[in-house]
Amino acid sequence: MAVTRRGYIFGAFLLSLVCVLFIVIAVSSDSWIVSTATIPITGPAAVGPTTPALASSFRYGMFGGELFLYNFLTPTLHTLYMVCLPDAGACAVTCKTDAKAREDEVRAMANGLSVLNPACVPVTEVNTAVPPMEVPPVISFAVYVCVLLFLFLQLLAAVVAAALAIVNATMNPTEPAFGLPGCLWVNGITAFLGLLVMLLFGIYWASSGLNQHLAFSFIAQKFFVPWPALGYSYWLLLGAVLCSLANIGLIQLRAYLLERDPPPPTIKVENHSDGTIFLY
Repeated sequence: MAVTRRGYIFGAFLLSLVCVLFIVIAVSSDSWIVSTATIPITGPAAVGPTTPALASSFRYGMFGGELFLYNFLTPTLHTLYMVCLPDAGACAVTCKTDAKAREDEVRAMANGLSVLNPACVPVTEVNTAVPPMEVPPVISFAVYVCVLLFLFLQLLAAVVAAALAIVNATMNPTEPAFGLPGCLWVNGITAFLGLLVMLLFGIYWASSGLNQHLAFSFIAQKFFVPWPALGYSYWLLLGAVLCSLANIGLIQLRAYLLERDPPPPTIKVENHSDGTIFLY
């Protein structure tokens, strides 16, 4: 009986499920950008000219996040909202508690303007007395849409790869598109889309000033000194890419092992002239 080595294909199916899980968590979690933020304490409590206060922290993802703020040494937790204004071509995060106030703050940031009250209150007051900032502290709306678009395309491709893997592990499709060649192509597309998202967001993070202003008014107006980094939500995409590449490796390894396997034994009827009946 010929050895089919379908275990390799089933392994590719399991890795595809892990890939899907990684992408879903990356999209839905709130840790694409993480940072601690400190503000100096001055006055009698200070040692020397300034003393670092307790560090606040915040994190946010594609749709929102959280701000853990030390205000007068009392910690408070606030929700961060990702607000996008297509007409202004900008996205930013804000902790304003009113939808209109959030829109006003992001619009002011898109124009390079400061706000008088960046605190988490339901009102936004724009400060027009100071010159606009040279670089508006926002995320490009086009980049934001492209990142989300490629993420959802990667998720779709990963789901298709998982479906093709389980089909090929349980049956033998006759159409090449639904067979192992199609599975290879879909995994390659999934890995490419994941790398594209990582490069797009990573290059934008490093070159646009996002790693300095963080698209957040508290940081852009230098109320805090940040210590920013890309969070686990971003790095999960690397795991998803590695899963897709591992799938390609498993399928190719199976093909290589099948080529190395000796052919199944054949029975030559002419060598048996005693009337033996052979069942195939």
